[in-house]
Amino acid sequence: MSTATISRVLNDSPLVTEPTRRRVLKAVEALAYRPSHAARTLARRCTDTLGVVFPRIGSGFYTEILQGIDEIAAAHGFHLVTAFAHGLRDEKELMTQFMRGDRVDAAILLNLDFRDPSLFQLGTQHVPVVLIDEPIPGADLSVVEIDNRGGAEAAMMHLLGHGYRDIAVIAGPPGNYDSDARLESCLTVANRIGVTIPEERLFFGNFTSESGETIAQQWFDEGRPIPRAILALNDVMALGVMETLRAHGLRVPEDVALAGMDDCEAASYVGLTTVHVPIRDMGREACRIAVAHIKGALTVEKRVMPTQLITRRTCGCSEG
Repeated sequence: MSTATISRVLNDSPLVTEPTRRRVLKAVEALAYRPSHAARTLARRCTDTLGVVFPRIGSGFYTEILQGIDEIAAAHGFHLVTAFAHGLRDEKELMTQFMRGDRVDAAILLNLDFRDPSLFQLGTQHVPVVLIDEPIPGADLSVVEIDNRGGAEAAMMHLLGHGYRDIAVIAGPPGNYDSDARLESCLTVANRIGVTIPEERLFFGNFTSESGETIAQQWFDEGRPIPRAILALNDVMALGVMETLRAHGLRVPEDVALAGMDDCEAASYVGLTTVHVPIRDMGREACRIAVAHIKGALTVEKRVMPTQLITRRTCGCSEG
């Protein structure tokens, strides 16, 4: 029996008859043969591996996305190589390695600071790239992002619908893609109906509960008037604000109404009104697109994942 026939059987070729397939598999079992993964991937010019690059460790947001990616990757027989970049230089080095074409079959990237479109355009001739959450201007790449503007508009409109007018907004770091889009949408919708969010009611954290706590604590330390309602542009900061308000004896929502964004797991436990973001679905969709590119799909896909307002009790609504 030729080596070509054996190779066809081990690679599930439809060109092999069933009797021949059974004979080869019986011989393989008798010899306790194990195919070399490296040799097989080299012969097929692929690695069965997807590269995933995140900007940092320690975010539940990234964990949810990674779980979604892994679900689809496993279903298609791909392994994941996950890297967490530490700064711009590290991101560039990781991208250069991935773009060489012999490490991974596709790369999935989330919110990197490295923005050189020329490297991405050159690299994608060898390795497909899918972006999650933030497109790169000048690079014609598939991207899966959130409807940040629609979600923030829904949250702000809901607070305004309760009759709140003294509203503070706690955004993420200036320059952050998601935060900038959410903040702009909040201010636009408020202005559209004649409500001004003054500069002294705009605050900037870093998406952590500690930054939410710090911002709220400053109001008390500096004797500032406490806003009647607060929209934090992610749930984790909202939870930090809630902790500080309650530590100072204020009730949510009776004294201060509160809403967040993202619908993290803890939000439902404390009754936080929020905007649901399909985080795991973003990972699934990005991986689906990456697999399609590996299999030869050339169409660049642009997907905007829908968001949904989830009303709970912290805004003044009754749950249930």
